[in-house]
Amino acid sequence: MGQTYRSKCIVVLGSIVCLTTALTANAQSLPAGSGKADFQRICSGCHSVDRATSQRMTRAEWAAVVSDMVARGAQGSSAELDNVVSYLSANFGKSNASPSPVAPVTPAPTSPSVPQAAVEPPLSAEQISKATRLIQQNGCLSCHRVGEAGSYLGPDLDGVGAHRTPEQLHASLQSPKKDVLPENRTVRLVTNDGKTETGRLLNHDGFSVQLIDSSGQLRSFARSGLREFTIVTTNPMPSYADKLSAQDLDDLVRYLSSLK
Repeated sequence: MGQTYRSKCIVVLGSIVCLTTALTANAQSLPAGSGKADFQRICSGCHSVDRATSQRMTRAEWAAVVSDMVARGAQGSSAELDNVVSYLSANFGKSNASPSPVAPVTPAPTSPSVPQAAVEPPLSAEQISKATRLIQQNGCLSCHRVGEAGSYLGPDLDGVGAHRTPEQLHASLQSPKKDVLPENRTVRLVTNDGKTETGRLLNHDGFSVQLIDSSGQLRSFARSGLREFTIVTTNPMPSYADKLSAQDLDDLVRYLSSLK
């Protein structure tokens, strides 16, 4: 019995040492910055930190992940959770991705009779300037975000060209759908003291509602403190068929398609 007990203790102690070593290594590999300690304390209790740091997401996407963690039992104040979102988006956002180098691939020889797909030349500075001006002048930044400018209420446009074809982008500008996809819906709240809050809905249950406001702040409200709770399913996106010329629409679609 004594020998068996000692063997079990050795196994348990060995496991603790391995786990501690792994966590220490992960902690040392994390970049320094405000929110690092909150991230380690709140997030590493359920999974290894490298599971999170291997991802590259926008601030809105990280906010949605943190909100889901809260719904699953993660503990932290609003300020601490916002620190985690800021830390992750600053250090593991899409703009600072560092993909592994890939060896160049020699294209396979093709038959002269087979037409090659046309390669779009990069946009000129003038074309980019015109497209960004169209975005600003037509109020797109009141809902969407491009780079460091705009709102978090609607979908982030930084990577829209990677998952929308030019034809889909053209259709969205000319004839936007009437309903919003569930992941892009906004919510309108009225608190018991009469204050109205709006934002992009991240998560809700019978006890609380989590949203991200237009400035990118993660907000959480107790359902018991709300007088009204309305999920907005209609698409606020206007049609630009009569607001932009055919050439302006083409230029804008080409710019959006370049945002990979």
